[in-house]
Amino acid sequence: MKKYNSFIELTEAFAGREGTALEYLTEGGSIGSMSYRELAEKIKERAAFYATKGPGTDYVYAKPEPDAVIEIFAAVYAKRCIIMADPMMPEKVLEEAVAGADKFVINATEKRGDGEMLFFTSGTTSRSKAVRLTSKSLCCSAWSGQSMLACGEGDKILCVLPLSHVFGFVCSLLWGLAYGATIALCSDVRDLFAAPAKFRPTILPAVPSIVEALVRYNALNPELKTVLIGAAPCTPEIADKLREKGINTYFGYGLTETSSGIAITQDLDEPEALYPCPGADIQIEFDGEITVATPCMMKGYLGYPDLEEGYRLYTGDLGYFDKDGRLHLQGRKKDVLIMADGTKIYCPEYEHDLAEMSGQEDIALIERDGRAILVAGAGSDVEKLKEAVVEYNKTMLRSQQVYRIEEFGRPLPRTMTGKLRRYELGRKYQQ
Repeated sequence: MKKYNSFIELTEAFAGREGTALEYLTEGGSIGSMSYRELAEKIKERAAFYATKGPGTDYVYAKPEPDAVIEIFAAVYAKRCIIMADPMMPEKVLEEAVAGADKFVINATEKRGDGEMLFFTSGTTSRSKAVRLTSKSLCCSAWSGQSMLACGEGDKILCVLPLSHVFGFVCSLLWGLAYGATIALCSDVRDLFAAPAKFRPTILPAVPSIVEALVRYNALNPELKTVLIGAAPCTPEIADKLREKGINTYFGYGLTETSSGIAITQDLDEPEALYPCPGADIQIEFDGEITVATPCMMKGYLGYPDLEEGYRLYTGDLGYFDKDGRLHLQGRKKDVLIMADGTKIYCPEYEHDLAEMSGQEDIALIERDGRAILVAGAGSDVEKLKEAVVEYNKTMLRSQQVYRIEEFGRPLPRTMTGKLRRYELGRKYQQ
């Protein structure tokens, strides 16, 4: 099993490969296709255009579409920096990222064989950081995944996830392309429930909310043999329903900073028990937090120095190893919420910003039914909070928006030093 080191090397492999690389829906609703050789030719042709521009930064709205796939590979092939933009990303954030990358990344890019990719993440400690990944780290992640869960010729992977998220990019696109599978691109959420029947995939990487919806509407095709769930916790009920359909269910654990997966299911009867991927040095710290060092680690955050070799990332996740050395996840540390689509929210930033906008200090953010809820202590001016939330939500992706405000009825529980007892709030609203 070959381990690729760059998109340049991978594109050369495409050029010598038989078979279909991409399938997609045409405007007329029929299925179009692109061979691996055609994909390689289009990447090289587009890369020649990018090469004439010299060092610099471009962005692509990273939807699961053939043109976006070509743009991404071509820009990196030509040593450009490419920003993986969500179509819902605020324009101001995108403009700042382009300007910042032009100043920061170009020198580093000139020293290597290909360009960098910037993925936005809510991060483990704050909101909206740009993570600097390379095609080497991403190819390493694809190889790690293949070592644990193999795909190849004869497999078809349904890509329904945005490529602007590293789980979607690696697990629903790069992994399959690296090892000869066909990628079925579903670019329109309106086609979600029809896509399995149209494309007949054998593998589906998805977040829990998508899997749950497909199961609820009985939209999974009989050829589907493997579901890989990542980016957020999945309920046992969904896993049981997949098992009843004869579908092998794998859970993957990883972060944007680690180029996606660092641990994955191996025992299908216990899918929540995860095994570390090759090279992933996972440790549990004294407070239960998971830390990791991996060859798939990011170069660093945009605007910050490159990380030193062997850097250990504090993930913000809690977990433990069982007697067989399998990793079990226990949730997030108290100040970070994780939504059903894998989006992360750093609570103190929201609370600080909303307090400044509204003048109301006794507030706290919690997660309820996969949404962010703002809890207001007794005496808070709820009308001012509502006005602040409306304005604040305009700067956020839909999945990161505050869904509603709850009145607590008394002052919020705090420690003697004034810190929120967020766990007590969560426990109350989960009852």
